[in-house]
Amino acid sequence: MMPTRTNLILLTALAITALISLPRWLLLQRIGPGFFSIETGAGDLFLRALNIFLTSVLFFVINLQDRIFSIGSFTIDSNSFWQRLPINILVFIIIDPLLFRFHKWLFPPHTNEQLFRFLFNINMVVTVIMTKLFAQIFRLLLYNYQMRLSNASLLKTNAETRFEVLKNQVNPHFLFNSLNTINSLIGTDQQAAVNFVNNMSDVYRYVLKSHELNSISLQEELHFIEAYTQMLKGRYGDKMKIIINVQQQYAPFRVPPMALQILVENAVKHNIASHNKPLQIRIFVDATCSLVVENNLQKRNEMGTSTGIGLQNLNQRCKYLSNHHLAIQQTQTTFSVTIPLMHT
Repeated sequence: MMPTRTNLILLTALAITALISLPRWLLLQRIGPGFFSIETGAGDLFLRALNIFLTSVLFFVINLQDRIFSIGSFTIDSNSFWQRLPINILVFIIIDPLLFRFHKWLFPPHTNEQLFRFLFNINMVVTVIMTKLFAQIFRLLLYNYQMRLSNASLLKTNAETRFEVLKNQVNPHFLFNSLNTINSLIGTDQQAAVNFVNNMSDVYRYVLKSHELNSISLQEELHFIEAYTQMLKGRYGDKMKIIINVQQQYAPFRVPPMALQILVENAVKHNIASHNKPLQIRIFVDATCSLVVENNLQKRNEMGTSTGIGLQNLNQRCKYLSNHHLAIQQTQTTFSVTIPLMHT
């Protein structure tokens, strides 16, 4: 437990102790010691306050845990309010009679014992309720703070990803190659040139549409990647083969926008694509209902400097949106990246 959290628990427990003990202390001051004999004395008051303080600290520790406990086949998630509640009740049932008997042994009641027990239990119940209330408030404040940090991190990641995607697509080299492809197609195959321009238009339209979104449907992402890969085929021809095999049932699932573009571009950038060694890229859904982009591994001997920011940011977005990382696997012949699919 971090020192800051420990200080917070101790200070709040002291505040609860003072708040619950104050009425009794004021009553003692008003009527004077001895009116109810030793039961209302300073020792009795101090022991009651100590019971309240220790009980508050104990229940703070229980209710501020953020772990998952396993007892045999039974699992308790301490982050769940309803799973913590039975633990609180069980602990209260155990410690309440023990503290009562200890208190009664040191300060035997001179008034009605049933009234003494009732007042003692009221103090304990109020202590536990106040502690749980403050613990829940602390949890909500901490959750809100973590969400703000996560949102800020996601905004930064999205901004970096958009920058990387736009840089790779709109840079002069990309435009130069695209325009050269169009120019060559106009002289040989005008219909192919028209198709290339249409695909290029779809690519830029998707970039403008999706750059403000955290996730997008798999169907839209696949439609985009088809347009993008058609552009690549316009440049590489039969040097590249792209196979998309995704059943319609997965179309409503969601993925981070531009995810497939980043992975396809990585495959093209880092592998040889030639007539003798065509680059083959497969996009499919595996048995775990995850989206896989796989290519045959034929690394270039000389590659430009790679920052890796595209894959890194995609991994961060997947972690934030689905709480799952990318799964990257490389064998002697293939390289694959698995993207977790998110439900709508």
